[in-house]
Amino acid sequence: MKFYYRQVLVTILLLSTMGRAQAQDPTATAQKKGYQMKPNTKEIEANFLSSYYDQNGNNGAVTGGIGTEQLTDIANVFIVNVPLDSVNSIGFYGGADFYSSASTDNIDNFSSSASSNDTRIFATVSYNRKNLSRGETYGIRAGFSNEYDYASLSAGLSYTKEWNQGNSEINITGQAFFDNWLIIYPYELRGDVSLPSGNRKSYNGQVNFSQVINKRLQMGVSAEFVKMTGLLSTPFHRVYFRDVTTPDIERLPDHRLKIPIGLRLNYYPIDFLVLRSYYRYYWDDFGIIGNTVELETSFKLSTSLTVGPFYRYHNQSGAKYFAAYETHLSSEIFYTSDYDLSTFDSHKYGLTLRYSPLFGLLRAKKLPLTKRSFMLKYIETRMGNYQRSTQLDAYFISLNLGMSVK
Repeated sequence: MKFYYRQVLVTILLLSTMGRAQAQDPTATAQKKGYQMKPNTKEIEANFLSSYYDQNGNNGAVTGGIGTEQLTDIANVFIVNVPLDSVNSIGFYGGADFYSSASTDNIDNFSSSASSNDTRIFATVSYNRKNLSRGETYGIRAGFSNEYDYASLSAGLSYTKEWNQGNSEINITGQAFFDNWLIIYPYELRGDVSLPSGNRKSYNGQVNFSQVINKRLQMGVSAEFVKMTGLLSTPFHRVYFRDVTTPDIERLPDHRLKIPIGLRLNYYPIDFLVLRSYYRYYWDDFGIIGNTVELETSFKLSTSLTVGPFYRYHNQSGAKYFAAYETHLSSEIFYTSDYDLSTFDSHKYGLTLRYSPLFGLLRAKKLPLTKRSFMLKYIETRMGNYQRSTQLDAYFISLNLGMSVK
């Protein structure tokens, strides 16, 4: 079953872990300090990421804003970048996640059903080509995602321009997503409600600018534009009214505009300490305004071991279509009791541990059927707790293995 809030959290968790790994890459560090390094055009880089996520709460959208939000999720992602030569490369991002949800188990007449478990598989393949003389990179990508009741296809283009000896960079990305629901209604409403289509389209444009200000300070600015059309409500979410006893399915407009803007600052006061900060402002035409602040510190305890506490605060105003259980009027056109669209504050905090020996953790000089060598470069784990003012509580732990083949 499509469970947006779970997937957002899992995606943020995995991508933030991957982003930290890239930020600590020796090549990036050397460039930050003003050195130029010749790229290794023969090295294949790969990451395996796995995470466990568990949450509990009492505002389940499937049951109209009351009831369990219990959910567990195990996600696995494999990321590979294969340089074909000095200018061409291909990439792969894919994996699967498995979840068990007591909330979606209540779709079928408040009793145990197949909807309590689901598996999502996903993959994206990309191709990039560099113009070394102009400092430009062009990219194209295509992907898919599939669940029991949901399928999505995507395609995208990207352009990157570097100048000022690689200290300045702008990246422009455009993507389109074409989704289709297998529409499943709550058990007691089947035959009484209907939606015209299970299709949805999303168009995403993003601009990222990064700048090395000096040897100690880096900054980045991002802006995004997201336009969604089609089925934006979740068909198996119930809504209960204060003026009638019969519930209805969640109903939302068939279009939505989202605009997030972000600012990132990384400061290196001394060689063994990194201070990272991030702020994001979010606006959409559902009436939600959000503010997010993230802080993270990385201490290099030795040449191999790094420890990093992190904290994230988020607040948002609720959508104009949200109201709690038995609060909506049946005369309204749009309504939802999904607390992901409510007013709330949230806190996420935890710790990252990274072990990265100079010569790797594991080496194999010759792989079977090839003369290439393999190295397990580092291992990183990230663990934390998430708390929301709607009484939702969650904890998570992830593992990131960085590998290379030469």
